[in-house]
Amino acid sequence: MLAMAPAVGCASTEYLQEGPGQPSERASGALPPGAVGVCKEPFSKRPKIVNPELWEHAKPCDSRTPTNYVRLGYAKEGSGGQDPEAEQLVERAATALQAGPKPEEGNDGMLAAIRAVRIYGMKRDKLRNRVSREAQLEHACDFTYLLNTMSTARSRLKPNQPCTAEVFDPVNRAETCLFDTSSNEALWMTSGWDCVTFTGALGNEESCHRLCGFDDYCTRQVYCAAGDLDLLLCTMGVCIPEPRAGVY
Repeated sequence: MLAMAPAVGCASTEYLQEGPGQPSERASGALPPGAVGVCKEPFSKRPKIVNPELWEHAKPCDSRTPTNYVRLGYAKEGSGGQDPEAEQLVERAATALQAGPKPEEGNDGMLAAIRAVRIYGMKRDKLRNRVSREAQLEHACDFTYLLNTMSTARSRLKPNQPCTAEVFDPVNRAETCLFDTSSNEALWMTSGWDCVTFTGALGNEESCHRLCGFDDYCTRQVYCAAGDLDLLLCTMGVCIPEPRAGVY
């Protein structure tokens, strides 16, 4: 008689303890997809055009800070952040911005402030690469016409939306305005932010042509003034990643 083979039963299913998994971007402190980060330079002062709450919430920049973060703060050089020349330049730029929108005299003040910033920038490693290669253009840029045109167009295209660039607030864990929207100077200077900086990552994606009202003279000023506006912003304490050239 044949011996019966032992019955083979089904193996029991084992459930492994997998743990809690990876925390979400918001829980871990990482930036959510598509958000732009900021940090503040140690021992620096808050730029007057920057959102005060964002400044308080921003973490100090260090060697681990990603290169695509916006770096905030001015007057970092020297003990305790003292840099008298930077202080004077920021005050001079603030005065120029107050008068900048005036058609009769605003551009002269802007040009004088830009010239001073170029000289300063050539003496600072942080700024030297941002000094415009077109600094010796035969014709001076018309900052007043450019920014007046763009600020008017932006208020028409986006009524009740003064913020021109949003970044991620690490404390509130939400996007917030980079600039101080209670400052007329900040709003005027950054009216063409997303188009003039050419970053493609900040701002609300309005094209230069729309912000210029399809005015060819205004569009030419974008090419002329973009480098100097980037340098001025960085000198005043808002340093974006290196911009890309082009007008879209």
